[in-house]
Amino acid sequence: MDNQPDVTPDPSTGTIGRQPEPAHEVIAENPQPQKPPKGFVPYQALEEERSKRKELEERLNNLSAPSAELDETYSDEGKELRGEIKSLHDKLRSIERRETRREVESEYPALRDKKEDFDAFLEDEENKRLSVRKAATLFLAEQNLLASEPPARMGLEKPTGGGSVPPEPKLSPEDIRKLMQTDWRTYEKLVREGKI
Repeated sequence: MDNQPDVTPDPSTGTIGRQPEPAHEVIAENPQPQKPPKGFVPYQALEEERSKRKELEERLNNLSAPSAELDETYSDEGKELRGEIKSLHDKLRSIERRETRREVESEYPALRDKKEDFDAFLEDEENKRLSVRKAATLFLAEQNLLASEPPARMGLEKPTGGGSVPPEPKLSPEDIRKLMQTDWRTYEKLVREGKI
């Protein structure tokens, strides 16, 4: 037993047992790179994105700046026509906006009662971009005026079916019972005709 190097006595139990084998080191020839956590952006990529963004913003500013140069390329008549077209376009937009406002006010009469509040609501920066119809529904919803009221009832509902009153029998209940017991055919005929 002394010749075996991997067998040693266990001092706690007093028995002879095997020693665990030492773990072999695993050396990877090509270590795999660890994946970065989700949402991780390397600093180099961030700097590259920022520089590209600045470059594109400068291009955009350069494209919008030559509007003064374009004015120089137009003749006086062209500039005048351009101004007229712009004014007509603005006028058309205001007319369309007024017309849609009339339609919306006819659809929602509560807007006429709150005209000043609605005008102030339309002048708000966030609401200027909305169409008049959408702004009206939003305004009415905020004011709790959008809930539809049930239509007014004009009166009682018309009765349907069964409008006729059963005819009063000319025979007394005793006569009817006697007829039913003695003359079944006559009784059946009177029932079919609706006389009983």
